[in-house]
Amino acid sequence: MSTTSAQATAVVTGSFLSGAMISLSLMAVPVLLDTTTEPTQLFFQWRRMYHYGHQVLPTMAVATTLLYAYTASKRRRAQKPSWAVFALAGTITVSMIPFTWLCMVPTNNVLFGLEAATRLGEPSGMGIEEAQALLVKWSWLHFTRSLMPLMGAILGSLGETVWN
Repeated sequence: MSTTSAQATAVVTGSFLSGAMISLSLMAVPVLLDTTTEPTQLFFQWRRMYHYGHQVLPTMAVATTLLYAYTASKRRRAQKPSWAVFALAGTITVSMIPFTWLCMVPTNNVLFGLEAATRLGEPSGMGIEEAQALLVKWSWLHFTRSLMPLMGAILGSLGETVWN
């Protein structure tokens, strides 16, 4: 694969990744909030949305990072100063994974616990407003995480022209 192709593919996959992630916070979560009247249903729907996102999005982040790493490696071997920009783009893109572990796991665990309890018929102990507030918190954290691949894509698209 040529370096230019790897760079272009990384930018496209990073942009797609960010767009797919942002759509969850800007479209899917508002639909859940507008159409769900019971905490049990809200937790179940969030769990399904999380499940499908978890199937694809982390893998895309790693693949995008590997494309940036390949580009950075080829540029470094060619002694082009832009290699560092591509390394940074990959690092920023994959940083969504440790961000999840450090910042989102507590909220995720609460949501997973509430979904599991209500699925077993136990009361959640919270009304719809509290459940919605928890989902809004998750949505803001997820939106923040979604910006990481976007920042990587911006750096990746500017890398060769600005820092060559």
